[in-house]
Amino acid sequence: MKQPCDYHPTITAHWFCPKCSANLCPECVVKRNKGAYLQEESLHFCPKCNVKVEWFGVENIIDPFWKQLSKIFAYPFSSFHPIVLIISLSLLSSLFLGQDLISLLVRGALFLVVLKYSFEALKATASGDLRPPKMSVNLISDDFGQVVKQYVLYFLIFVAFGFLSVSLGPLLGILFVIVALFFIPSMLILMVTTNSLFHALNPNIFIRLTFRIGWGYLLMYLFLFLLASAPAFAAQYIVKLLPASLHFLLVSIAQSYYTIISYHLMGYVILQYHDEIGYEIEHDAFKDQSSDKTEPVQADSGAHILKEINPLIQDGKYDDAIEVIEEMTNAAEITSLELSNRYYSLLKMTNRTKQMIEYGINHIELIIKAKQKNIALDIYSECMKIDPEFLPSAKSLFKIAEWLNESGKFKEAVKTFNSLIKAYPENPLVPKSYFRAAQLFNDRMMNPEKAKTILNGLIKKYPDHEILPQIEKYITSIR
Repeated sequence: MKQPCDYHPTITAHWFCPKCSANLCPECVVKRNKGAYLQEESLHFCPKCNVKVEWFGVENIIDPFWKQLSKIFAYPFSSFHPIVLIISLSLLSSLFLGQDLISLLVRGALFLVVLKYSFEALKATASGDLRPPKMSVNLISDDFGQVVKQYVLYFLIFVAFGFLSVSLGPLLGILFVIVALFFIPSMLILMVTTNSLFHALNPNIFIRLTFRIGWGYLLMYLFLFLLASAPAFAAQYIVKLLPASLHFLLVSIAQSYYTIISYHLMGYVILQYHDEIGYEIEHDAFKDQSSDKTEPVQADSGAHILKEINPLIQDGKYDDAIEVIEEMTNAAEITSLELSNRYYSLLKMTNRTKQMIEYGINHIELIIKAKQKNIALDIYSECMKIDPEFLPSAKSLFKIAEWLNESGKFKEAVKTFNSLIKAYPENPLVPKSYFRAAQLFNDRMMNPEKAKTILNGLIKKYPDHEILPQIEKYITSIR
């Protein structure tokens, strides 16, 4: 049973005070920045006791997915981004109704865009953000390998079906397909949580995952089956009497709509069963659809500087442009990402390597704040090649390591976590860095012994740390 807030009984409590036993919602707790390297991360305190409160966890905030079906079906309508995507791509697809190669390629490419957006919706939901992602070119183009991996997964299943059908008979081949289709949601969940096609194809892993979720997996599979069948049903029985172009448009809209909510449903299952799956959720990342408030847009503080330097850059006076930037602002305090990009590029173009590396620390923090993953990784790699001692803040290193992990660069991610640990031994992110490195060794580098060594050392070094229960639970899953 969910615990309501003591002061707002109609609102679910997010935190619990260990001293006065008060249940508190986000409106009640006192929020303070951690300071130092963690200015954007917050601590939450009881307004009465001034004691740090404890997070209830996802279980007390969200309902099971079978109680959320109305919201899951309404998911694409909670923001204009998926609506615009669905309608615009469907209209564009309806212009290519032919069966010629170009029409087929265009329709296929447009559906890949829908599939990529659906993957991003799955990832956002799994991390605790229940709002549809905002459409952008970067959203579609970044990490497109996820879509490719899914098609590789389907292709390998098809190849296995053909091989079994030919060598052992069609009956066994059909039986294999039925079993494979049942486990596909589990495979897709593993692809998102581990970013590894190998893990998704490993029966020892995806079968165990299915049993960890339990009967909830069966219910999810039933809904996914119904969602996958809905466009075909609509095409066959509802809109088949309409004109061909309108028929295709409506079927395309239905297919895109059901694809997005299917992936959102899988993401919600990851969120609901994150403990069983071993997927970490942070309370700061949790955002309900109802909490999607528009923040006021602040004027770009670097606009007037850019106006001054643009003519100089056009005339090739790069050194003069650098001097203007440095005269008009302390470079270490630049807050405009556009100005920061321009300043960093100018330093690079004028071969001011030492100055570029020094400023790179501030620049990479602004890029991370803007959530430009690929650019941040490129800048970090570029600076590390020039200066192996390049050292961003602990928070930046942790985020870079997480993004390296998401990009499949597991060794580089472990190396970055180690850099954080060595450079900032007293930083609060150190225990979590040890834990994430251990997870990488076990889940993605297939080295459980190394993972156990790290975790046992972590338990000894931080016997009273708040992360300890999660570590002990994770160790029991290592085989």
